[in-house]
Amino acid sequence: MKHCNAIVSILLLLTSFFFASVSGQFGIPKAVPISLSQQNGDDMMEENKVGGNGNQRFLSDQDAVDMEAIINEAKKDLETMAMITKMKSENKENIAELQKLSPAEILGGMKEALDNMKLIEYLFQDKQRAVREMEKEGMIDKAHIKKYRKDPDLLEQDTRRGLYFQFISLAVVGGFME
Repeated sequence: MKHCNAIVSILLLLTSFFFASVSGQFGIPKAVPISLSQQNGDDMMEENKVGGNGNQRFLSDQDAVDMEAIINEAKKDLETMAMITKMKSENKENIAELQKLSPAEILGGMKEALDNMKLIEYLFQDKQRAVREMEKEGMIDKAHIKKYRKDPDLLEQDTRRGLYFQFISLAVVGGFME
């Protein structure tokens, strides 16, 4: 749990740095499908699944396929690669600290970001409700509530960008992207 809090703290720091210094749109387009792999929302929220050999595992085969697809698309995106270069040069200490995490912790963070990217499709089917629910859960900074109520598409875009950045940051830390 201590490591999870450290991951969240450092990712929030990196995210705040990112949003303050980058104004362009980047990442995989909304049209790139991320499969829900025949799981319902409740199944995606489970932390572990029992593997075929009886061992606990938290990544399904579909998760691995989806992660690979995101990473491959990200490697083709010039703005994402520029962001990675900038992040690696300006946040060496934070990245070095995160690299002390176990591979399972890094993959766990990537899976959480992936699951949240999948759940966004469901959450934003009713954009006004999404704003209300995220506000109720304290997920929206009070300084931005009026802006997002007026423009829920912006909330969806910012949420997607934040989750994408979280996923890519962890992929860099885990050595899946250079």
